[in-house]
Amino acid sequence: MTSTNVQPAILQKKGWNDREIAKAERFINVPRPQDTYFSKIVFWSALMVIIFANVIVSLVLIPFLIVFQNVILYSIIILLAGSIGFLYRLLITDIGHLEQKHHIWAGILIPLIAAVNMVVVVLVSNSFIRDVAKTSTPQNPWLIAALFSAALIIPYFLHLLRRR
Repeated sequence: MTSTNVQPAILQKKGWNDREIAKAERFINVPRPQDTYFSKIVFWSALMVIIFANVIVSLVLIPFLIVFQNVILYSIIILLAGSIGFLYRLLITDIGHLEQKHHIWAGILIPLIAAVNMVVVVLVSNSFIRDVAKTSTPQNPWLIAALFSAALIIPYFLHLLRRR
């Protein structure tokens, strides 16, 4: 059985020849303009959802950044970023009729936005630590941003590796 709804064995039993089956499969597999347009709308909407989820998760991380250090903090960051990354992979890879450039843009744009967002959040939490908490040591914004971005994109790259 092919990726379409055309089942060659059934069509052959009904008297179709190989040329007719191939022509039907080509006809079915041709993306229509409205399908491509709709896929682009879904793609950009999915990107907005991922960016919004990224912002929410980074705001949730502020108390953890203030209270925890090292292994516990990094584990929480990896868990939350991996969850957002799984959502990202699920939304982006299940959209049909996308070109390679869309996947490349998403693969660059989302981790970049996540990294910038995490740097800002860590700087805010470090400011809070200096002003109020003073019992905790400030976090390295670049390390946390890199860790968050890497954990965010890993599910997507694992999916790409599994497909190959």
